[in-house]
Amino acid sequence: MEQHSVQVGTQYYRESIYERLRQLQEEENLPVVLHEYQQGKRWLIDCEFQMEAIEDERDQEITQKIHSYYLANAIAETILLHWEKDHIRWLLRRKFKMKREEVVQVFEKALQYLNEESREWKGYRIHRKASLVNQIVKCLEAQPLFDMEGFLRFRAKGYKEEINKAVSYVVNEHVIATEYVEFINLLKHFVDSQEPRIHTLHVGITKQGKFNLYNEEGKRMTKKTMDDLFFMDSSQELTYEDMLVSALIAVAPREIVLHIRYEGYQDTLQTICQVFAGRVSYCSGSCSICEKI
Repeated sequence: MEQHSVQVGTQYYRESIYERLRQLQEEENLPVVLHEYQQGKRWLIDCEFQMEAIEDERDQEITQKIHSYYLANAIAETILLHWEKDHIRWLLRRKFKMKREEVVQVFEKALQYLNEESREWKGYRIHRKASLVNQIVKCLEAQPLFDMEGFLRFRAKGYKEEINKAVSYVVNEHVIATEYVEFINLLKHFVDSQEPRIHTLHVGITKQGKFNLYNEEGKRMTKKTMDDLFFMDSSQELTYEDMLVSALIAVAPREIVLHIRYEGYQDTLQTICQVFAGRVSYCSGSCSICEKI
């Protein structure tokens, strides 16, 4: 019986690495004997891999490489399950200066983004793990001593950049969503404080995406009537959807009935429903206005 030894040094992740190696012992019959030594704040896990005497040097190298792969797999899984979470929290607190409440909220979104399967490329987590395993195996081939924190600090720059980029994306999405909520609340407050200039306003959106406004009697409002009511500033460059929202906010009707023949403008319609919460209803499609559009 021959053996070869590999040592793993870590300050923070001893328990996870040790537990994963024990699982491999039980589930995969990995022939390894584990010893732990504490060196100040750091721990050294000595992995003694047992193997039958092999005369062929090439077969011996292959067996050692398989053992290194198992060890690298345990280390990579620890990085994904534990170090990533610690790093994300550190980024949110230190780089993005977030408060505790925001950290909790964005942390979960970042984890979901990194691990969800609906990304552009499926198996994103598997790819990250495979990349880590390959890098760790190369380190173990170079020397039988692996320093986990040193690896993450100096050797895993590409992997860390990928994590940093993902967290930055999630933070940016969070900021945009927060600003949107604040904007909606501002518009809602403005609308609620306005005296309605018309009781019921009907909005008809054609199959081509053009909108027309109708009064309580179902009569289409002329451009002059709309100009008198809305005081639209023609100097502003507004999109068609912006014009619709601006018109509704200017009139602040007590009720809005939507007659929709167009599949677009979903974001705009959602904004209208949020700003005019409790005032918006959809027509079933069988009224005289629907027949006109």
